[in-house]
Amino acid sequence: MKSVVIHAGGSVTVEEQPLPQIEAGDDVLVQVICSGLCGSDIPRIFHEGAHFYPITLGHEFCGRVTETGAGVSDLKAGDLVSCVPLQPCFDCEECSRQLWSQCRNYSFIGSRSNGGNREFIVVPRQNLFRLPACTSPVEGAFFEPMTVSLHTIELAGGCRDKEVIIVGAGTIGCWRCSAPKRWAPAR
Repeated sequence: MKSVVIHAGGSVTVEEQPLPQIEAGDDVLVQVICSGLCGSDIPRIFHEGAHFYPITLGHEFCGRVTETGAGVSDLKAGDLVSCVPLQPCFDCEECSRQLWSQCRNYSFIGSRSNGGNREFIVVPRQNLFRLPACTSPVEGAFFEPMTVSLHTIELAGGCRDKEVIIVGAGTIGCWRCSAPKRWAPAR
């Protein structure tokens, strides 16, 4: 299996690696179809900003389920899924208040562990979101950056009855909501 591997000093190589294996009942083997490069990945590549080297980045990805562990009954081979990369500890004070993104002991697929910039990845079931049949793999890879925007709006108390301006030339600032047009980025 091919994997894009980042080495210290900004060296990027495509390397042959073993196919990951299901080891736990909640593991899911995903064949990656589309994976994005996030702005947060740039310092990991060029400025010694990764937690470890060598690393395979990729927290914005979409793929098809190829195999599931024995404890997974709601996904099947062929399902299109997107990764939810945050892995909170579920034990700290922040987690007890359901403030997952503020967990003090979190892990993160594609940053604190190897990610989806490779042909196959094993991901815990709780970190996958099954996508509707009408979703393209490219749209599925945008799931994670889109949720960052939605989370920010939620933290601000929503947009209803407010004048809102969204500024940004990147993915998070430019995505357009296809749900009922309560808000959309400025053009």
